[in-house]
Amino acid sequence: MAINSKLAARLTSPLALLLLAGLIAAGVALLAYHYLEKREDTMRAELAANNQVKATPKVNVVVPNADVEANTVVNGARFVSRPVDDDLVYPDTLLAKDFQSVQGLRLARPVLRGRPVRMSDLQQVEVNDVSAILPHGTRAMTIDIDNLNSIAQTLQPNHRVDIFLISRAARSPDSRMQGQDDKALEQASLFMQDMVVLATGREFRDVSNPVLDPGKMAPAGSVEGATESSFDSITLLVKPREAAKLMVGQRMGTFRVVLRGRNDRDALALRPLRARDLMPAGERGRDAGIEYIVGGRNNILSRLDTLPSQARALQAAADLAGGAAVAPAAAASPAPSPAPPAGITEPIRSLRGGSF
Repeated sequence: MAINSKLAARLTSPLALLLLAGLIAAGVALLAYHYLEKREDTMRAELAANNQVKATPKVNVVVPNADVEANTVVNGARFVSRPVDDDLVYPDTLLAKDFQSVQGLRLARPVLRGRPVRMSDLQQVEVNDVSAILPHGTRAMTIDIDNLNSIAQTLQPNHRVDIFLISRAARSPDSRMQGQDDKALEQASLFMQDMVVLATGREFRDVSNPVLDPGKMAPAGSVEGATESSFDSITLLVKPREAAKLMVGQRMGTFRVVLRGRNDRDALALRPLRARDLMPAGERGRDAGIEYIVGGRNNILSRLDTLPSQARALQAAADLAGGAAVAPAAAASPAPSPAPPAGITEPIRSLRGGSF
């Protein structure tokens, strides 16, 4: 009992309690240190992962190593590659991987040092050998146009157009009797469609190179210091059979060129439109017909269409005039003139066709 009492007295002494409290505090501090260290490592890993996700990919673009003026030749001595954030690149920016395709071209406008070169900063390619840019199995054929056909001189190579032929329809055997004039026979028909313009005037473009898209490059007239040029012909990219069709069409009438939208490649089905279809009904010329005039001048009894199936109606009209039947003019042998109705002193006249 005495030993237990001494041990309890020692454990409850202030010094023992102080030592025990120090050990407990040290243990808690050690655990807290390990927890905070592990938590810090976890946070660092999370931050590193977030930074990797938000990192913008880079692309290499072509930039000049010094300020360059218009008409500067693009080459490896004046232009270098530079990595740029992908989200800062324009769709028509010249990439380093496409540099070989544009070497030798000239700038259309000045570009500052370190600024990415865009396709719109380049002059369109000059073609010296037309045969070198023709795809296999195709031909180049030139047709004459005017300011109206050139869409006010805005037509460019690589545009797609539809070609309408304005010609004169064949005259029917009785068209002269129907009162039709030459204007009523004019017609416009869809001759060819979705044709590629290879050149305007002498300005040829390589339409088979997707990198050197003329639509993305500076056309003639927009280059600093260049003078605007006009043209009176266009060259189309055609197949041999299409070339033959164009040759025949040029002899048949005149062409009208209609510009298509850049993404419009739909085929059209359009019947020829004649000038006669646009005229008012009264100006189209009378249809072939038989008019019956009985008695005095311009005293029209009836006007009937010239159809064989209407013989009965014609007979009835003649009976109303007094029983005198008038045979159609197209009969093989004309009947003798019948006696005029009572009270009418002038003979019956049968008129066919136009005005009276």
